[in-house]
Amino acid sequence: MVLLINYTADPLCVDLFKGLTERGHPARAIPDPYRNPARISWRLDTDRSSTSCRLGVGAANSDLEISAVFVRKSPFVQREGWELDDAIYVHAEKEAALLAWIWGLPCPVINRYPPEVWFEPVESLEFLRGRIERFDLELESTQAEQVARSYPVAVIGSRVVWDQGAPGRLDRINDSLVGVAQSLGLSYLEFRIADAMGNPRVAGIEPFPKNDAFCSSSRREIINELIGCLTRSKSAGPVRNESDSWF
Repeated sequence: MVLLINYTADPLCVDLFKGLTERGHPARAIPDPYRNPARISWRLDTDRSSTSCRLGVGAANSDLEISAVFVRKSPFVQREGWELDDAIYVHAEKEAALLAWIWGLPCPVINRYPPEVWFEPVESLEFLRGRIERFDLELESTQAEQVARSYPVAVIGSRVVWDQGAPGRLDRINDSLVGVAQSLGLSYLEFRIADAMGNPRVAGIEPFPKNDAFCSSSRREIINELIGCLTRSKSAGPVRNESDSWF
């Protein structure tokens, strides 16, 4: 079964769930893994970690019965009657537990986020300059006199999807875009690429893709690629080590 965690009614989640079920892949949408009737339990011992997931009334599913997971990041919500500090603390604990759970799963996960991306989303591209330039890419200058036209691009696994209308000459940086995504350990990443006088430059990176900047045909292509990544591979995700970083 494919699980869609922190499912919302946005087009990306709706189209992905619809695409999975239409193709005959069992899928379950879980808006909040911490509220009834859903419940996810994660156990760590000296030998291995294990998971059980109760999606409703009935027996729980083990981690071996979960074929793939698609993860969205849940927004912070201060519930009525909660002090702000208490709400922030509980939210952080839930986020930490969810991150630990997805890293312990033996199935494909989109995305199996590294902690520095999951907890501290980076808004300034300058922070990523070293990583971007490592793959022979340039940053779009914020001081440019003229704003270059930019295009949304999605990297899903080794596949790169440019929004329709993007000049074909820009796809020469496809391998570099895939390299950036893989260096972050992400199998689904969005970029915004500026066409600066024929010289493509990175104008934005979104590690939590929304899929809303693309035309309908490009969105369908992205959904098809995501379904392929979730259903054709049974291997575990990338292994993170102490040398991994943003730079």
